[in-house]
Amino acid sequence: MKLNKKMIIMMASVLGVIIVLIIILMLFAGGGSKKLSYSELEEKIVSAGQDYFAANPDKLPKSGTDEVDVSTLVSAGYMNELSKYTDKGVSCSGKLYVTKTPDDYSYHAKVDCGTNYSTSFMADKIKENIVTSGNGLYESEQVDPNNSEQTIKVYTFKGDNVNNYIKVGDYLWQVVKIFEDGRMQVLGSTELARSTWDDRYNVETDHYYGINDYKVSRVKEFILSDVVNNKESFLKIKSLITTHTACVANRSLDDTSRDGSTECTEVLEEQYFSLLPVYDFMNASLDSNCKKALDDSCFNYNYLAYDYSVDWWTSTGVLGDSEQVYYVHDKLDSGYAYSNKALRLLAYMDSKVSYVSGTGSEIDPYIVK
Repeated sequence: MKLNKKMIIMMASVLGVIIVLIIILMLFAGGGSKKLSYSELEEKIVSAGQDYFAANPDKLPKSGTDEVDVSTLVSAGYMNELSKYTDKGVSCSGKLYVTKTPDDYSYHAKVDCGTNYSTSFMADKIKENIVTSGNGLYESEQVDPNNSEQTIKVYTFKGDNVNNYIKVGDYLWQVVKIFEDGRMQVLGSTELARSTWDDRYNVETDHYYGINDYKVSRVKEFILSDVVNNKESFLKIKSLITTHTACVANRSLDDTSRDGSTECTEVLEEQYFSLLPVYDFMNASLDSNCKKALDDSCFNYNYLAYDYSVDWWTSTGVLGDSEQVYYVHDKLDSGYAYSNKALRLLAYMDSKVSYVSGTGSEIDPYIVK
């Protein structure tokens, strides 16, 4: 039987519909999933987690970080088993971490696929290169900011040439130290903010030179109003940080401690941003002659001492002189609290921030997500 042109077109259309239906059925049989790269798999977990918590806001953490296993997201219907997204024979497990941030919540995923792939957290990446001499990251013991009678293990950058830069948005931040739990203490660029430290009338000196009590200072008020509550300028870094306990006690000129045992005797809890305490500046120097805050030797072999262009405040006042505060200009110095100087904002980056690329140098900073 000879088929006319119209019949051929009709048969071809029917065959096309059948092929499309077969493809759709195959997709449904596979749970509607497709193979993903490991980066895409992490993004899939984050997306599923955001949908899960949007439907269950009562389960969000009030502070800090909560952990959710992927099995919870699967059983709730927000994603398929991980095997649906990976190549045959690749077995993976996964977790979602949700952290309370100043404005909202941040979501980070960890995927473990054995020898095939494992998510690299930024803190773990940096700690791959611990040194015992020269420039780099050192392991040491310092006072626990949450309990000044106890010590904890920390990893501190020391020297004048260290690869500790992280780029967030348009600005560079430097990792000062890493805590045992993986949180990274980071210090921002001097371009981010300026403020007087305090300009109140001081009854002890009968001047408006300020009072060096950080807990009630103008600079603390400025950080709260213009940094924490500012919705635009600090948006990117605020999505990566968690709260910290700031060490804010004053320090005498003759104090030789470098472990936080002085500055951490007074603290402010649940801070998103603060300023660097003096002992952290001193610990960045490799010079053993850096014994007191104002020693010239603290300038030597110290990456925090090499921005000559601007003065910037620390969080530490001078004990015994209620209008004086320590600031940095090459080395540490002290000055009247009412002065206007740059702020190198201090924040604690979430321990679950993932490494993407970079070597940590100023020209090739770490990129995170």
